[in-house]
Amino acid sequence: MFAQNRGDWEPWQKTSCYSRISFRLKYEGMNGEQHQWKVQFKNDYPELISFNYNITDKLQEYTITTHRKMLEAKKTSPEIELFTKEEDIYLLVDKVSLSPYPEDFVDCDTK
Repeated sequence: MFAQNRGDWEPWQKTSCYSRISFRLKYEGMNGEQHQWKVQFKNDYPELISFNYNITDKLQEYTITTHRKMLEAKKTSPEIELFTKEEDIYLLVDKVSLSPYPEDFVDCDTK
């Protein structure tokens, strides 16, 4: 997903593969020589989930971060702070599991 807003939270967006996981980004501006971002995730599944999220630059040459996140049913995550070299970034969510462990991954439910 592409992001480039300044100052306010972007509207919630569904991830490209999972209709019940949403995210939003907020561009905080420059911090030294890096762009500062905040991201939040929302879980619309009726159970706890865990998933990987990956942030890349616009050219998808550099992976900025890949982390595993656990999120309770029907909850929104706390703000996560990110720093990037590029102003244009993409966010990818994958390896969703209906448990706290990276196992028995859920199939993509959007086309």
